[in-house]
Amino acid sequence: MARVPLLALVTATAAIALPGGAQEDTAAAPQIEEVVVIGSRQDADTVAGSGTLVDQEALEQFDYVDLNQVLSAVPGVYMREEDGFGLRPNIGIRGASAERSQKIAIMEDGVLITPAPYSAPAAYYVPNISRIHAVEVLKGPAAVRHGPHTVGGAVNFVTRPVPEARLAEIDLSAGNHGFHKVQAAFARPLETTAYLVEAMRYGSTGFKDLDGGGDTGFVRHALDMKWRWEPGGERDQQLTVKLGYADEDADETYLGLADRDFDRTPLRRYRASQLARFQSSHALAHVNYGIAVNDSLRLNAKGYWNRFDRQWNKVDGFMSGPALQSVLIRPGNYARQIQLLRGEIDSTAIDADIIDVTNNDRSFDVSGVQLTATATGILGGSAHRATAGVRLHRDQVDRDHRRRGYRMASGNMISDGIERGSKARNHADTDAYAVFVADEITRGDWRVTMGVRYEDIAGAFEDLRAGVRRDSAQSVVSPGLGVHWQTTPRLSFLAGVYRGFSPAGPGSRDVDPEQSVNLEYGVRFATPSLRFEAIGFFSDYENLLGRCRVSDSGCQAGEEFNGGRVEIAGAEIVGWARLLLTQAVALEFDVTYTYSESAFQTSFLSQFPQWGLVRRGDELPYLPEHIGRASAKLMTGRWEASAAVRGQAQMREEPGYENLEDGLHADGFLVLDLALSRRFGDAMLVQFLVGNATDEAAIVSHRPFGARPNRPRSLVARIKYAF
Repeated sequence: MARVPLLALVTATAAIALPGGAQEDTAAAPQIEEVVVIGSRQDADTVAGSGTLVDQEALEQFDYVDLNQVLSAVPGVYMREEDGFGLRPNIGIRGASAERSQKIAIMEDGVLITPAPYSAPAAYYVPNISRIHAVEVLKGPAAVRHGPHTVGGAVNFVTRPVPEARLAEIDLSAGNHGFHKVQAAFARPLETTAYLVEAMRYGSTGFKDLDGGGDTGFVRHALDMKWRWEPGGERDQQLTVKLGYADEDADETYLGLADRDFDRTPLRRYRASQLARFQSSHALAHVNYGIAVNDSLRLNAKGYWNRFDRQWNKVDGFMSGPALQSVLIRPGNYARQIQLLRGEIDSTAIDADIIDVTNNDRSFDVSGVQLTATATGILGGSAHRATAGVRLHRDQVDRDHRRRGYRMASGNMISDGIERGSKARNHADTDAYAVFVADEITRGDWRVTMGVRYEDIAGAFEDLRAGVRRDSAQSVVSPGLGVHWQTTPRLSFLAGVYRGFSPAGPGSRDVDPEQSVNLEYGVRFATPSLRFEAIGFFSDYENLLGRCRVSDSGCQAGEEFNGGRVEIAGAEIVGWARLLLTQAVALEFDVTYTYSESAFQTSFLSQFPQWGLVRRGDELPYLPEHIGRASAKLMTGRWEASAAVRGQAQMREEPGYENLEDGLHADGFLVLDLALSRRFGDAMLVQFLVGNATDEAAIVSHRPFGARPNRPRSLVARIKYAF
C-alpha cells in the first residue's frame, strides 16, 4: 500500500471540521497536549472498551517501586516475577504472553518506550515507577490505535506534568536489606515557559544470600528534565521537551535454585553466580507539540529518540553437557553439575566441568515521529470525535554475546584463560509505518467507537558471524468496534470486537505473525460511593507466536516458532466502595479479580522448549487460573491506614491439562502489604510501609534458570517534604 495516499488520508481527516461546530455539552474540545490514553477515572467509566487508571493517589498509597505490585490492582493483567524488585518485568494482558512483556504496547507519555519494540520486543525494560505520575492500561477495541502489539492491550506510563506553580520537593525512604530511595523535584514557572527537574536514586544491598559472601543488590539512578512553552496568541498551543537519562548497576543473575534447595533456604544463591552483573544506561529525548487550530480541531506532533545499552554477565550453563534448566529441575540426575554450581567440588579441565559465563552485550536505538489529528463536532444529530494518526518508526538492535569459561576452584570462579569468541553477533533493524483512523460517536445514551489500524513493517536480520542477511516484510489491517450503552445514570453495558496483531521479528521467513480475534462484553454500575464492573473476554488466536530466549535450551536466541490456534477466555471483576463511618472517619474497599482459562486447539511437537509436546486441549503456560487483590483504607483526619492482599493460584510453566502439580509449575501465594501514613500540614508526609508482612515464601517462576523467590518481608520508613 502506497504511503503517500495514507498520509493524505490522515491530513484530510485533520482538515475537515465536522459540520455544526463543537458544542460544549456534546463534544468538548480535547486538551492540547496529548500524552494520555484514558485521562481520568471518570473517562475510564465511559471508554468503549475496558480501561484502568492507576492514578497518583493510588501509587502513593504503598509507594511501590515494583511494577508487578502496581499492576496487581489491574484486572486482566498477569505478572511473572523474576528478581523480587520488578527490575525485569514480565507482563501479559488477557492471555498474551507475559514473557518479557513482548506482546503488549508499552508507552511513556503516549510514545513507544521499550528498547526496540519491533526488532527486539522481548528486551527487558520498565521505567522507574517512582518517577511515574500515573499508569494507564487499555484493553479491548480501543487498544487498536496503540500498536504494534495489540493482541493484549497497551500500558502507558504518564510522567509528572510540569506544574503551574513553583515546586521544591524531596522524598526519602530507607528500609531493611539496605533499601534506600532518594528523590528530588524542582519546578519553576517563567511567564510563558516553565521547567521541571527530577532526580532519583534507589537501590538495595539485596535480599538473597550468596554462598561464600558477595553482593546481590542493585542501584538505579535517573535524571529527567521537562520544559514547557505556551506562546499564547490566537490559538492555544503548547510545546514540551523531555530529556532523560537513567542507569542501573545490579549484581543480578539468571541462576535460581533446585526446588529442594529452595525448600530449605529460598533466599540462597549458588557460588556459580558470583560474577553476575547487569549494567545498563538509557537516554531519551521526546518533543511534543500540540495546537488547537479552532474550537473543534486539534493537531498533535511527537518526535522521539531512545538509546538503551546493556551488558549482562551471567551464568549460561556448562561448555558441554546437559542444559542448565535440566540440571536444576532434576538435580538427582545431574549430581556433579549441581555440586559444581554450589561450589562443593572443583572443576576438572574437561568442558563438561567448565562453567559458561556469557556477557550479553546489546545496544538498542529507537527514533520516530507521530502525527495525530482530532476533530470534534455534530453530524446528523450525533456527536463525533474523529481521530487519525500516522507514525514513522525505526528501531534496531546490535547483539554481541561473548562467552568465557570458568573453573570452580575452592568455591571461587577462576577463568580458564581460553579465548572462546562470541556465541552470537548480529544486527537487526525495522522500519515501520502505521496509520489509524477512528471515530467515537455519541448519540443519546450510546457511544460507539470504530477504528482501523494499518501497519507496514520492513525488517532485516544480519548474522555477522555467518555473513548471512535476511529481509522480511509484513503488513496487517486491524479493525475494531466498541459499543457503550448508558442505560441509566448509574448502569451501563459495553461490548467490543477487534483484530489483534503481534509482528514476527525482522528477517523471519518461516513463521507467521501472531493474530487474534478478541471479544469483550460487560456491565458497569457506578455511584459516587460504589463502583462495580464485570467484563468477560474471549481471544481466538489464529496463530500463536513464541520466541526463543537465551535461557531456553534447544533453540537459538531470537528464533521464532508458531503454535497454531489457541483459545483463551476469562472474566474480570472490579469493585470499589467508600463508607462514611462518622463525619471524620471514612473506609474504602477495592477488589479486583481475574479468572482465565486457555486451550491449544491442535496437537504438535515444537522445538520451542516452553511448548515442547503439546496435545489439543492443553492449557497455556504462565497463565494462572485465578489472580486477585483486595485492599482497604481507613482515613481519619490526617491519618491513613491501608492493607492490601494480593494473590495468585498455582501456575503452569509448561503446557498440560491434568493435575497441575504433576508438571513444572510456580507456587500459589498470598501476600499482605501494610501502610500507615500521617500528613503534617500540606508540606510533609510520613509513611511506614510493610511489604509481605507475613513473610510468605513462594517459587514465583522456574525461569530463566531454576526456582526464583518473591521478595521477603520488607520494612520501609518514608518522609516526603515540600519546601
